Amino acid sequence: MFSKERRFSAVAEAGNRYSFIGRASLLIWGIVFLIVCLELSLRLAGFAYNRIYPPPINTEAGYKIFCLGESTTWGIGASNPISQGYPKQLENMLNKKFPDLNTQCFFDQTIGQNTSEINRKLEGYIKKYVPDLIIIMTGANNWWNLDKSNILLFNKSRFISESVLKISVFLGQFRVCKLFKLVYYSIVPYRERWNFYFPSGISGENLEEAARERYDFDIFAMVANYDIRSMVRTCKANRVDIIISGYPGNVNDDLYFTQKQIAEEFKIPFVDNYAIFRNLPNRRDYFSDDNWHPNEDGYNLLARNIYNSILENNIINISY
Repeated sequence: MFSKERRFSAVAEAGNRYSFIGRASLLIWGIVFLIVCLELSLRLAGFAYNRIYPPPINTEAGYKIFCLGESTTWGIGASNPISQGYPKQLENMLNKKFPDLNTQCFFDQTIGQNTSEINRKLEGYIKKYVPDLIIIMTGANNWWNLDKSNILLFNKSRFISESVLKISVFLGQFRVCKLFKLVYYSIVPYRERWNFYFPSGISGENLEEAARERYDFDIFAMVANYDIRSMVRTCKANRVDIIISGYPGNVNDDLYFTQKQIAEEFKIPFVDNYAIFRNLPNRRDYFSDDNWHPNEDGYNLLARNIYNSILENNIINISY
C-alpha cells in the first residue's frame, strides 16, 4: 500500500497538473477574447471612419471622374488629404479650364485595398456615379493584403503553398491581421525586412534576384494584370473613358510594366508618374516622410500630370 506521504504527493502532483492546464486554458481563452474584442473594436472604428468620411455625394455634375485607388488616391501624406489629394486638385484644375462644364471627381475613401477588392466594387461605382472617365492607379497593396484576392488563380503549387495561401486569404479578411501587418511594415525598415528573409547577408543589387529565387513575387503582378484588365473591360463595356496612372513612388517593376502593357494593348493613356517624379531635381520635396506618399505639392504635380493627359488625348472633347 502507498504510504500517506506518497498519496499526498500524488494528489499534489495531480492538482498541479490540473492547475497548469487550467491556467493555460485561461491564458488561451484570454488571448482569444482580446483578439475578438480588438477585431470588433477595429470594425467599429471602420464604421465610425465611414461616418466621418462618407462616400462623395453625386451632385449630378456635367462631367464626372471616378478615381480608383487606395491611400495614394485618398491623399495620405498631405496635411489635408481630402482637399489636397490629387482628385480634388484635378477637379479644381478642370473646373478652372472648363468653368461651364462643372467637373466632379469621386473616389472610394478606403485605404489599403488590393486590385481584387477594387475590381469587385467597380460595377457598383459605375452604376452609382455614372462617370465619364475612370482613372486607375492601383496594385501597390497586392503583396501584403490578400483579402478577397484572386491570387489563388495563379498559384502554381497544389501542395503546401496552396494551403498557406488559402489560410492567408482567409486571415486577410480580419482587421486584426491587417493591423498587425500595417504596424510591422510601418516600424520595420525596408532593409531589415529583407535581412529577415535573407539572414546570410545578401545585399545590394542581388537582393531582388535572390528574392525571386526564393519567393514568387511575380504572382502579385499577375493578380494586378488580371484585375486591371477586368476593370478596363468593365469600363469599355459601360462606354467609360479610362486613364491608367502610374504611381509617383518606387513600385515593383512587374507592376509598373503591367500597367504600361495594359495601356498599350487597350490603346488607353498611361500617365508615367514614376518617370516624371524620378527625374525631378528636388524629388524629395514632393514626398511625405515615408518617401512613398506624396505631400500636397506632390499631389499637385500628380494631378497636373493627369490633367495634361486629359487635354493631350482630347478626353474632354469641348470646343470653345
